[in-house]
Amino acid sequence: MQAVIAEVYAPSVFMIALTVWLLRWEAGRNSLPRAACLLLAAFALGLSLGTHLSNLGFGPAFALYVLLVDWRVLKRPAVLGGALALFLLGCLQFLWLPYKSSTLNDAFVLRNAPRTLESIYRYTLGAFPQFKFALPLQAIPDRMVLCLELLRQNFGVVGVVLGVYGMWEMLFRDTDKFYLFITMYLVHVFFLIQYRVFDLDVFFIPAHFVYAIFIGYGVYQLVEYVRVLLNVVDFGSLGCLESRRQSSDQTSEVLGSWRGAVNVGLAVLLCLPIAGEVQANYEKNDHSHETAINDFYENAFEILPEGSVLLGRGGVFGYDMFYWRLVYNARPDVLMSHLTNPRPSPEDVKGREIYTTMRLDSPQAGRGPWGLPPDLVESEAWHIPVLVRQCDGPIPGGGGRDLILYRVSAEPPELVVRLALSGAEGEVEPEYQIGQQLGGLELVDYDLDGEEVSRGAHLHLSFCWRVLRPEQALIATMLGDEPLEAHPLGLGNLPRYIREFRPPQDALVVEDYLLVVPSQTPLGLQTLKVGLQEPLRPTQEGQSKGEVLEIGEILVTQ
Repeated sequence: MQAVIAEVYAPSVFMIALTVWLLRWEAGRNSLPRAACLLLAAFALGLSLGTHLSNLGFGPAFALYVLLVDWRVLKRPAVLGGALALFLLGCLQFLWLPYKSSTLNDAFVLRNAPRTLESIYRYTLGAFPQFKFALPLQAIPDRMVLCLELLRQNFGVVGVVLGVYGMWEMLFRDTDKFYLFITMYLVHVFFLIQYRVFDLDVFFIPAHFVYAIFIGYGVYQLVEYVRVLLNVVDFGSLGCLESRRQSSDQTSEVLGSWRGAVNVGLAVLLCLPIAGEVQANYEKNDHSHETAINDFYENAFEILPEGSVLLGRGGVFGYDMFYWRLVYNARPDVLMSHLTNPRPSPEDVKGREIYTTMRLDSPQAGRGPWGLPPDLVESEAWHIPVLVRQCDGPIPGGGGRDLILYRVSAEPPELVVRLALSGAEGEVEPEYQIGQQLGGLELVDYDLDGEEVSRGAHLHLSFCWRVLRPEQALIATMLGDEPLEAHPLGLGNLPRYIREFRPPQDALVVEDYLLVVPSQTPLGLQTLKVGLQEPLRPTQEGQSKGEVLEIGEILVTQ
């Protein structure tokens, strides 16, 4: 799973694999000189620390291996000095930290901004001291059981047994390699057993990589035993053939075909477990259909007014938004003050239209080291949803938090109008008359700005509702079988609007917003649907609660 998400653990394992491959100390006479292998491996190890600092724990294992293969390297100070110099050259990447420390936008990280040698240490090797060796002795047995369970989950019982067998074979056949890999494994596991983090499983990935080497060695030796048995069969066949006085060319051809067939069979047999794992886990780890972040921000940056302000989550949790500015340089005219300053002030946004991807009036907005200042906007400001894109996942199951772009305004939204029959100001002149009931609501009419939309673009919708009886339900919209979003009546602003303005009971509730069409929506004519969903009782996937109205057709284009 880590190979298909933007995380550090897969690149870290790649760098460790590269270091091990370069450390072909005993094989140097057949390819690169031994000194060159050691120098390149030292450089790769230094570079690997940029992917994960825990790779430094493999250093003692590499040093032990070099000494076991050829302890006389201690008499070659030029080689040792060169290896140390190249390792430090790889570590020079950490000079980027003080160089870029002025651009930090994470309030939590700024507490230990890497500007001095002491703060660089706290930022790197000294980070998270509360997690290191933080467990009491009585908790260690349970952690060891957890370690074994993680092995079973990743390799299965057969894989665990093959790994133990591989260790045994390596101990007697390639003793130097055994001490290299067993030291790498034990040092890593020893550190992690007492490391108190909530995502411990991902930290075990390098240890799993080492264990996979043991498994591979065990499989290799089993294959070699099969080859020996086949050679015995070959000699027997050879004797029969000679007794029948056949030519040596015919004998070689028969034996070559037999060995080739066996090799192909062994290759297929070894690939079957891998193919089974891929088949069993492909769907769970296939994220190619998850385009919500991309769809949402592409539309958000398109519709933001010139010179406006865009706010959202800060620090590392805001990088879904920051990515578009830092990588694509999207809309440089739009001010993202919390990108460079984790605690922006009201003066920073004064005189500009303000948009945000989170409600700044919620308790969560200012909570934690990544929260925004509570006084950044007026406490009485309205948060009016402008653009909505549901996170990937079916509506019935909740689908995670919706992506919503709010306009922050001192003026309330045009949320409630009087009945058109009253002739009062604010009459509704809809494009599509519906007049059908959904639970305690009646969909009077709706407006749709255009009947054609591209994948990943947005629709402009306006619904007009009459409340027949109060009930808690979410209004869900769908395009064909693709869920689009679900929201409370009035897009979250109706309770406050009623408290402050006390509209008449015969008034209609108007919802006007932009709705992002997912990039994976099927092409062609799709039916636009609206229905109700209980927020606390999500229905099963593929089912819907109550009646669903088909209110029109939309042509989805590429």
